[in-house]
Amino acid sequence: MIKKIVRPLVGAMIGSAALAAHADFIDDSHADVTLLNRYLNQQGSDVVGSSKKANSVRDWGQGFEFNFKSGYTAGTVGFGLDLQAFYGVKLDSNSQQGSMFPLHDGNSADDFSVLSPTFKMRFLKDELRIGTLTQNNPVLANTDGRLYQQTNTGAQLVSKDLDNYTFTVGNITQTKIRNETGDQNMITGGGARDCNRFSYGGADYTGISNTTLSAWYANLADYYQQFYMGAKNTIALPVGSLTTDLRGFRSLGIGGNGNGDSDYAAAGYYGGTTTKGRINQSTFSLMESYSLMGHTVGLGAQKNSGDSDFPFLDSGLNSGDSRQGPGSGADSPALTNLQLNKFQHAGERTFLALYKYDFGQLGLKGLGFSALYAHGDQIKVASGGNSEWERDLALSYVVPEGKLKGLGVTWKNAQANPSMTGQTHQDENRFYVSYVLPIW
Repeated sequence: MIKKIVRPLVGAMIGSAALAAHADFIDDSHADVTLLNRYLNQQGSDVVGSSKKANSVRDWGQGFEFNFKSGYTAGTVGFGLDLQAFYGVKLDSNSQQGSMFPLHDGNSADDFSVLSPTFKMRFLKDELRIGTLTQNNPVLANTDGRLYQQTNTGAQLVSKDLDNYTFTVGNITQTKIRNETGDQNMITGGGARDCNRFSYGGADYTGISNTTLSAWYANLADYYQQFYMGAKNTIALPVGSLTTDLRGFRSLGIGGNGNGDSDYAAAGYYGGTTTKGRINQSTFSLMESYSLMGHTVGLGAQKNSGDSDFPFLDSGLNSGDSRQGPGSGADSPALTNLQLNKFQHAGERTFLALYKYDFGQLGLKGLGFSALYAHGDQIKVASGGNSEWERDLALSYVVPEGKLKGLGVTWKNAQANPSMTGQTHQDENRFYVSYVLPIW
């Protein structure tokens, strides 16, 4: 019944341009509504080297997310439209920092809404998307750690014309972080002046069995250029399997940052008391994971070299005095992007240990558990401690079948304990409940 009512309405909204190709545009389309209930409680226990009271954040909200994904019009070149409409309601909050909700008169807004259209075009095995972009890649990560996910505005072209190759190029003009309704310009950590261009491109090769080889490039105007090479491989062993994740980044300052403009200086340690300067750093990481009968055990390491922190895309709202909330910017594409911290500091060496279990092996399909521990040291600082650790736990369940199929429940807990002066000891719990209602 819903399908019979809604499909003609969507067809009418699209207009006459799509009527000639109605069968492809509408009949190949998909629409659903996702109900999201998310709770976050982040307790700060103390600030290292200070008597200042640590901030604590408590946010609870309900989200309603409508997603429509069209098919393509008929013809050599097909056209389509994806549309997301999101509405969020604050159920509780003690935050004046905008952790989960936008700020309104210095306090968390009672509700907010976002409309995100994406126009798309297909030719052979090429797809061009213009508008709202949510895709992640080796040089760009969009966070989904609050009620609303981070999105970007721009254009992206993906080509799969050559067998075993995927080529991607894109240009982002603005970003929308997870606690905002409007697009903002961009920075990287430490920057005081924003910019409006983040360009990227890369190639992924899958011609070797169970292996992906990648080479990518990114450029954040007036801040940095970043080169990436990586390899992921899974080998079937006589007993179990072994997965390798190898990543290498080389980042250099350009434009304002490269010329020494203080407004574009990036975070790091540059000697003496200088904590902002030109970007010049490398990051290499390796993760080896062994899987057997639902169990996965992993060991990894990452090393940052140079005077700069690992640079990545962030919102201009996080520059200067406009910074909002704990970790309100984008995620890092590095291996060490954890629930609370990113282990991105200049000189930092990080070791990781991972354990995951899929309870489907015991007949409890949809239930999973994970534990991750990371310890970083050798952080470049002027004085004081130079290490940190974090422990993350997660337990999740998704109903696999029946009338409640797709209902998901997740609990996450993280503890972070840095020794660097000015950093905060934190203990955070998150509870997520989601349910997807298919419309057609």
